[in-house]
Amino acid sequence: MSKSLPNKIVIVSLCEKFSNEIANLISQDLGMLYCNAKDLIEYELIDRKMVEDLASLKYVQEIEKKVLKNLSTYENVCISLSYEYFIKCSKNFENNSIIIFLDLPKNFLKEKEKISYLDYDDRKENLEKLSTCSIRIKKLDRTFVKEKILKILGGLL
Repeated sequence: MSKSLPNKIVIVSLCEKFSNEIANLISQDLGMLYCNAKDLIEYELIDRKMVEDLASLKYVQEIEKKVLKNLSTYENVCISLSYEYFIKCSKNFENNSIIIFLDLPKNFLKEKEKISYLDYDDRKENLEKLSTCSIRIKKLDRTFVKEKILKILGGLL
């Protein structure tokens, strides 16, 4: 079975805010749509807590799964996914996406995201395995990171 050509870019890191900002910048430069998966799920659920209380956690998870699967069918889009959502749906994106893992410094994540070193190592390993490419970020300048990604994409598209 042949692998289809990529029609979307997925940006994932262990800092959701950073991924969102970079995905938005990339989408603007490439003339693509921008989508934050978390926002799309929140839009679908309207009030997650209320839905969970009225239905169940399982129902909420099914809605999330459905939205993420549908998101994987979008074309010409740059998607920002949190680690948790990406792990749940990575298989949906593996055949038609360029998945970029932004490997942020451990000390930055420990301070900003409150991720323990143990979680960091496990999560980083998972993302490295599931991504098309990993970019080690030392300089947190968003424009610099965007330019680095665009350079890499030039060789992948």
